[in-house]
Amino acid sequence: MKKLSIAVAAFLVVSVFSKLNAQTFSIGPTGGFGHSWINNSGGDAKFNPMWNAGIAFMYSTKTNFGIGADVKYSSEGNKTNISGTDHVIDANYIRVPVKLAYFAGKYGSAVRPKIYVGPSFGFLSSANETTTVSNVKVKTDIKDDVKNFDFGVTAGAGLNFRLAPQTWLNTDLAFYQGLSDMTKNDNKTLHNGNLGLNIGLLVGL
Repeated sequence: MKKLSIAVAAFLVVSVFSKLNAQTFSIGPTGGFGHSWINNSGGDAKFNPMWNAGIAFMYSTKTNFGIGADVKYSSEGNKTNISGTDHVIDANYIRVPVKLAYFAGKYGSAVRPKIYVGPSFGFLSSANETTTVSNVKVKTDIKDDVKNFDFGVTAGAGLNFRLAPQTWLNTDLAFYQGLSDMTKNDNKTLHNGNLGLNIGLLVGL
């Protein structure tokens, strides 16, 4: 089911971008690592490693603007300590951030700084909570307690390095803030958030 969701999302994005000028359309792998959290979860928050991997798409004119999207598997959640008990929530999504980008410098330059912002859509794949008490771990499936759809805003800044004609190494620091409540608990409102470094390779078609 997870692989099917990624394939369908990738097909939809490719279908949209394939209608655009192929000379300014690029595609390639992307991945990242960082820290994720859940706002208003309570307790003492700790560093919670998160990662993502998938495919990136970009349509950019030979000026300074572009529109792109990623289709990726994103491992999110948080880690907290409540009254001496560690709680780790693993919330995994098929995430599709859409990016409106501005590129500084000229097309074809060796290095181009960039900034971007846009909406991000998340489709829940799985959710588990692991509780550790006296070195004993108990893992519970909490997917029924988490909403299937997550929506928020992503923003980032970084550098694109020209490796060859129509081939770019992309680096950026990205921030995501969820706007929709990710839990079905009516007594509490929780929002996803994360900050991470992404690296990818885009090749023009």
